[in-house]
Amino acid sequence: MAAIERISSREENGTTILGGKSVSVEVFDEDPGKRTLVRHMPTGDSTTAFDGQAGWFGMPGRPTRAMQGADLDAAQMDADLHFPLHIRQVFAELRVEYPEKIGDREAYLVLGMRQGEPPVKFYFDEQSGLLVRLVRYAKSPLGLDPTQIDYTDYRDADHVEIPFRWTVAQPGGSSTIQLEQVQQNVPIYDAKFAKPAASEAAPKPVP
Repeated sequence: MAAIERISSREENGTTILGGKSVSVEVFDEDPGKRTLVRHMPTGDSTTAFDGQAGWFGMPGRPTRAMQGADLDAAQMDADLHFPLHIRQVFAELRVEYPEKIGDREAYLVLGMRQGEPPVKFYFDEQSGLLVRLVRYAKSPLGLDPTQIDYTDYRDADHVEIPFRWTVAQPGGSSTIQLEQVQQNVPIYDAKFAKPAASEAAPKPVP
């Protein structure tokens, strides 16, 4: 707990595969509750950001889109550097279910329960105690849309075990980020979490 409490910021660098090509990725986290993930694509940067109050998505050539609903809720959890210490504050009830297998290893299943919200499933490796899978749901007109995040390649960073690889799977597909470097308690400029100003509309051509 003390090691987690000492973390005030985290900067991560790695890669992901988009369209069959390797793309560099940067992740910036700062306490309390700020997070920005940037994918440096050939056509421009793709950004997912949460500044502690609001979140947004930015894609090259498209207007910035504000986070809402389940996306905003998920961003708040992802941005909390001290989430393991706050989990009992976030969820009114934590319910232990029967163990399940993740790959060839047993994992404890804990359900995070909140009134009026679908449960969040946390799978902890039975041997290491580390979080190996998280499943959360977003409400949609067609039912509940799942997001599954698998965490692997844990490494020690300042006495805290951090996953250097995670895979996010949703109904539309999946993507994997592999980290190469992690730095903690480093200064991060506020601009990393600042929402980009709306660009002015292009002038209409004169007939």
